[in-house]
Amino acid sequence: MIINLGCGNKKYIEAVNVDICGSPDMKVDLSLFPWPWEDNSIDGIFASHIIEHFASQECFILECHRILKPGGFLRIAAPHSSCVTSIGHIGHYRTYCYGAFHDYLTKPNYIFKEPLFKTTEQRLNWWYEFPDGEGKLSKPMLPIIKLVDKIMNSIININPRVFENTLSGLIQCREVIWRGEKICQE
Repeated sequence: MIINLGCGNKKYIEAVNVDICGSPDMKVDLSLFPWPWEDNSIDGIFASHIIEHFASQECFILECHRILKPGGFLRIAAPHSSCVTSIGHIGHYRTYCYGAFHDYLTKPNYIFKEPLFKTTEQRLNWWYEFPDGEGKLSKPMLPIIKLVDKIMNSIININPRVFENTLSGLIQCREVIWRGEKICQE
């Protein structure tokens, strides 16, 4: 079973789409813990632009880890720290840098004492992974955005940390993409 948390309008055919409003496959208030899934019962979690809406990202991550089967995946798309529209969004508690999920979820640190995941994907996106997820772009703009996105992503992801430290003040990124596989502590 794969779940798509906070699906909004981004529904996946291969997943159970979960949200508190709209018409998801399953209505769940994800701000209430624990979530309704059993420990080690979920094969994968898509979490696209949802973690930034939680006051406690630690609770969100630990709940994902609890319900995932060993080896299950967590795939997060979250707003990048250079994205002005994300920084100024009233519903966002935070934004993220390129290394945020890898650095904190795969190594012992002051938040998570043991590694929780092994990184399997990590990159920045200049534009959104779903270019017109909200349906606000004009039809002539969509192919232009997709072309520029492809070019910018190939440049930005040569070395994302160098990009963040040198050019992100001039060229914004929209998203951090990270995917990890659940590891279990011995």
